[in-house]
Parts: sequence; structure tokens; C-alpha cells
Amino acid sequence: MKGIEALIKQNKSFVIYRVPQQEPVLMLQSDGRLLRLKELDELNGKTGFVFAPFQITDSSPLMVMQPDLVIEGWQDISCYLQKAVDEPDYVKPAEVLNDCRKRDDFESYSEAFSSFITSLRENKFEKLVLSRTSVQPKMDSFSLEKVLLEACERYANAFVYIYHTPETGTWLGSTPEILLSGEKEQWNTVALAGTLPYKEAVLPDAWNEKNIREQQLVAHYVKRQLVAFGVTPEENGPFTVKAGELAHLKSEFFFALPEKKRLGSLLSLLHPTPAVCGLPKAEAYRFILENEGYNRRYYSGFMGWMEPEGKTDLYVNLRCMEIGDSCLTLYAGGGLLPHSELEMEWKETEDKLETMLAIVK
Repeated sequence: MKGIEALIKQNKSFVIYRVPQQEPVLMLQSDGRLLRLKELDELNGKTGFVFAPFQITDSSPLMVMQPDLVIEGWQDISCYLQKAVDEPDYVKPAEVLNDCRKRDDFESYSEAFSSFITSLRENKFEKLVLSRTSVQPKMDSFSLEKVLLEACERYANAFVYIYHTPETGTWLGSTPEILLSGEKEQWNTVALAGTLPYKEAVLPDAWNEKNIREQQLVAHYVKRQLVAFGVTPEENGPFTVKAGELAHLKSEFFFALPEKKRLGSLLSLLHPTPAVCGLPKAEAYRFILENEGYNRRYYSGFMGWMEPEGKTDLYVNLRCMEIGDSCLTLYAGGGLLPHSELEMEWKETEDKLETMLAIVK
């Protein structure tokens, strides 16, 4: 079955996603252009599937899909994808924005690490997040359907998606980190940080000072931003959770949200969290843009369905890949503190990349 590839060749704007413990959904917008927004505050009052980059630019816009076709369940989705193959509505090949984004060698990572760690040890920042890519060849046998199904099966407790528009290209990912979720008066977000391998099906029962401190910084930030928005959250955690072959520390925050028409304003307070950026937020964000050495695009942005008067499920775009004609660009990062060590941080990114590598091997 090559239905997803057929939709891409037809230049369709679509997403297939699966919220944990729910049925998958296919959404397609064929009527008109997707909304392109310049600021997160412009999401206030909007309904649609949001695909947000780390930094909003002309080449990586904030996109909102307002679908005219919605299909739920694997069986009905498969029938529609087969129809896309049997009855092609050919338009033109989708433009590949940039087939391979390279920032994947140890030397480049080491140079950036030196810049980041120097600033941390000079007490300019409490935390910084350094990320990188891994570029893999796209084999002739590569199948988007198989990779998507493998991700859904392997990562049952994650948000799994494949997203394509002519403006963004094709992205596929799996992420455990909620940015904002809820409906009516019951809303929640999380602080997810700290990383250890998940070995022999046993969660770690002890965390080192670096991981504990990293998670505390994220949790304090999230709580502070929620209070600034005028809500009083109930905090649960931190506790250890499994995400693929990794373990993380997680805190949950539950709260009522009286101003649901201002979800965009709340998202602008939360994104980017210290889990993908650093602290102080504004200064760390600028430092990353100037010193990381490449464009993250939609990695460490967020995506998901947003409906102020209905159900909202928005997730941070963590374990993801950008799919080009001849290669796959995988993304991963890790939080740095003043006492972080180069080799250990590189190994952490290698472990995180395995989340996506495991479904394309």
C-alpha cells in the first residue's frame, strides 16, 4: 500500500495522528490554503491541527490545518489511502524544501558544546539545550505506512504522527511530552526532563544530580508560567516514566482554564519550555539560534489538534524525522548544565535517535 506516498505526490495537505490510547485520525484539507500565522498569540480562538516550529520564519511557518475531511480508525483510513492509489488525483510533485539537513558529526557537535558549556560555566544561563541531526539514507524499501504502523505499535503511550504540506515537507514522529491538553474545565501539561536508558525492562530507581536538577528547572518554569496566566495548578510528581527505550522524570500539572479563547497566549508562555530551550528563556532562545549551528525547523516545536470549546491535544515535537526524496533527517537533543560532560551528552543524543532509527531499520 502506497497511499501516503500518493497523497504526497498529489500535493495534499494532510496529517495522520494517534493520541495515546485513542483511535488514529486522518485529516485532510483540500479546500483553500492552510492558515500561516506569524505569532503564537494569533492562535487565540482558532480551531485546527497546529504544526508549530521551534522558531517561526518564512521558511518554517506556523501552520493551522482546518480539515474538510476527517476519517477515524485504521480500517477506514486504509480504505481511503488505497483509493488514493487506485484513483490518483495527480497535481504535481511536492516540492522538497531541503532534502538533507546536516549537523550530525561529532566534531560539529563538540564545537557547539564548547560554546554552550562555556556560557553555562560563566553563569550566563541556568540551562541550555543542544540538539543535532543524524542523516540516514532513504532505502528503496522504505514505506511510510510501515514506519507509521511500527511507530504506533512500538510507542503505544506516545503521540505518533505523519504530517505533510507543500510548505513544510513531510515529517514523522513519536513524542511522549504533552504541551497542553484538555477540555471544558480539566486541563493539564507536564514537565518532562532527565534521561536514562531503559534497560532490561526495568525503570531506574535512582537519578543523578544533573538529571534531578534539569527536571526541577523545567517543573518550576511550567508552574511559574501557569501562575502568570492566572491559573493555580495542582502538581503531581516527579516520577519516572518510560518513553520508548528511555526513561524520563515527569511532573504533571492539572488546572482549570477559564479563558479558553486565549490558548495561543498560554502557548506563547509555555513554548519553548526549558526541556527544549533553556533558562532564562528569552536569552537561551536567542543563544541557541545564534550558536547551535543549524536550523531546527519543526523539531522541538509542537503539534496537535486545538479546539478551545472542544478537546485539545498538543504535544512537543521531540523524536522526529524530516523525510526527503533520498534521505531521512533525524533530530535529537539534550539539556546541558554547567557540569555536563561532552561524551555523556553525545551518548544521550545517540540513545534518543534510536527511537526513530528503530522504526526505519
